[in-house]
Amino acid sequence: MKKIFTLIGAIALSISGVNAQMPVTEGNFIIDAYAGVPNWANSLLYNQYDNSNSSATAVSNYKVVGSMLSYGGRAEYMVADNFGVGVDINYEVSGFNYDYLNSVYDTVTFTTTTVPYNYNYSAKKLRVMARLNYHFVQNDRVDVYAGFAGGYKNVKREATETNTITNTETNDASITGALIPVALRLSIGTRIYFTNNIGAMIELGAFGGGLLQFGLSAKF
Repeated sequence: MKKIFTLIGAIALSISGVNAQMPVTEGNFIIDAYAGVPNWANSLLYNQYDNSNSSATAVSNYKVVGSMLSYGGRAEYMVADNFGVGVDINYEVSGFNYDYLNSVYDTVTFTTTTVPYNYNYSAKKLRVMARLNYHFVQNDRVDVYAGFAGGYKNVKREATETNTITNTETNDASITGALIPVALRLSIGTRIYFTNNIGAMIELGAFGGGLLQFGLSAKF
């Protein structure tokens, strides 16, 4: 990450004294489509099986649900040559899935049998944030900005157990809503335009999505 900060800083310093046409100006509309890394839950919590809170035995086929990426998009309108307002939306899915064996007592035959089950847990997070960007370094191809965003976060959590013989599913939990339904993001980023309208973007940020976001940018 130090190299990425150094890269953004070097770009800013190298062009800070350049007197050139700015790539974005008042009245421009900018759209970014991006992926973010890491997906913190999958990378830190669910990347391996933890049986500390489970009575499952003979666990197999453990895998994460979702991916190591989050996905999003933002739109920005330049209300001045160096200041833009907009909206930032991102979405991520995290969780885990595994097969296990469970002992089931039959009240008719008074016997215990071993039954194969599948356990699935998922958390789907949606953030919608209003955003302010200050564009503090620009030349004809490069746009460096600092951003602040704040808004709403929603989380939908679901946990299910499925008897894989009878295909009978039981909902262990289904909860919608975040403990703290607020999303914030502080960031610094760079857009580099290949043409007058199309470019690439990279952003480092805290909270409200992946630490590193990268993707494509278009301005109109």
